[in-house]
Amino acid sequence: MKEPAREHFEERLASLRRLMKPRGVDAALVLVREGYNWETCFHLSGFRGSSSALLLLDGEALLVTDGRYLEQASEQTDLTVVDQGPGSILEAVERELSSRPGVRSVGFQARRVTCDLHDGLKGLGKELLDLTAEFSAIRRKKDPQEAKILEEAARIAADAFHETLSFFLSGMTESMIAARLEYEMRLKGAEGGWGGQDFIVASGARSALPHGRPGEKVIEVGENVLVDFGARHRSYLSDITRTFSPGEPPQWVRDAHELLSEAQSEAIALLEPGRPASEIDAAARKVIERAGFGGLFIHGLGHGLGLELHEPPTLSPRSGDVISAGDVVTVEPGIYFPGKGGVRLEDDFYVSAERTVCLTSSLERKLFKAGAHP
Repeated sequence: MKEPAREHFEERLASLRRLMKPRGVDAALVLVREGYNWETCFHLSGFRGSSSALLLLDGEALLVTDGRYLEQASEQTDLTVVDQGPGSILEAVERELSSRPGVRSVGFQARRVTCDLHDGLKGLGKELLDLTAEFSAIRRKKDPQEAKILEEAARIAADAFHETLSFFLSGMTESMIAARLEYEMRLKGAEGGWGGQDFIVASGARSALPHGRPGEKVIEVGENVLVDFGARHRSYLSDITRTFSPGEPPQWVRDAHELLSEAQSEAIALLEPGRPASEIDAAARKVIERAGFGGLFIHGLGHGLGLELHEPPTLSPRSGDVISAGDVVTVEPGIYFPGKGGVRLEDDFYVSAERTVCLTSSLERKLFKAGAHP
């Protein structure tokens, strides 16, 4: 797997050290257990094992892991790789800290540890400081290389969507569409879809469920099918929503899609550094409210995107976030008619200091017909 250049990891570690200094943090600790929180470790080091501890100190950075991953770690990261040994990962961390008496405080991600893991951290005998905001700030700001990978992930997803529609056969179920999408993505070089989270494939009246999981329902001619999907490519995710129909889509679906396209365009025009996220949400929401469907837009406009499907910032009426250069966000207005169906339109955008780029431009913003391939 081709990963980001090593210098990017060095820059991120340097940024974290700069954020640690005013907080008086002597060491920063990232714990990965049973695959949970691998994203932060990967972002700072390039390592993607399921069990590790990244320990950032003044002038050195360690990657502690067990025998299963020692060779992998030496290939994926320039950090000093430390063998965990026969004990637990926290015991190995404690050994490293005890050999450095100058370390009195340890920063960690409070939102990323379980209660029992927190109890273990207290056993280190160091002052514990929450660095959740600092870790999040570093991951939130994407560099141009990350944006390029995200764009590649979107292109793979778009190609897979076209192939899936051309493969559509009478009698296919929602689950079959979801499975075919992931199959096509893997054929095209992606690591897969969203991992533990299902794509959203909801047809007919079920499309009124914004997060409708794919089921065994057969997709009927003339129904609308809402598909929310994306590829994981080089560890990063794309997130796209489109609607298709076998045959001609109902007129109400056409009208809804046209309205959402207008709402999305209004929001995109405001995507720039310094703009409150709530203002961007409001721009799209006003278009839908003017058409008389404000009560049917029942979720926020969008969210950040990267190594995880939902990251800061949040685009919603109550969001206190402000758009910054380096943000990657989704813009996904939708309207949902209970008992009838719903339509959503979602694209991904990279906000730089100079301009805002649509990362999902490889997939047309239109209603699709199953069986129609460009």
